[in-house]
Amino acid sequence: MKRILFLMLSMALLVSCASSLPQQFTKLADRVEKNGASFSAEQWDKASAEFDKLMEKYNQDADKYNAEQKKEINSAVGRFQAAVFKAGVKDVGNAVEELVDGAKGFIEGLGGE
Repeated sequence: MKRILFLMLSMALLVSCASSLPQQFTKLADRVEKNGASFSAEQWDKASAEFDKLMEKYNQDADKYNAEQKKEINSAVGRFQAAVFKAGVKDVGNAVEELVDGAKGFIEGLGGE
């Protein structure tokens, strides 16, 4: 009797852990979409580390998730990557503006007295 109860409890724990991973991906994607534009480099490092950890868990147990859970995870992964891309484009834009400003100063220096 104890073995059956232990087995049922173990299975319930395994199922609850498996179902929470899609929610963790969604929560991370929501946070990055909402606040990613204002993230510091340290915050991006933490978000990336969390994403990598979640991906590792998912890759280890991918066969344990049903189609709906996989769809939710894949959607969250796409949203996370899009937010990273948008933040990167913003940073590239800022770098280009700084480069242009620096080039203007260089050109003005060449044309100076």
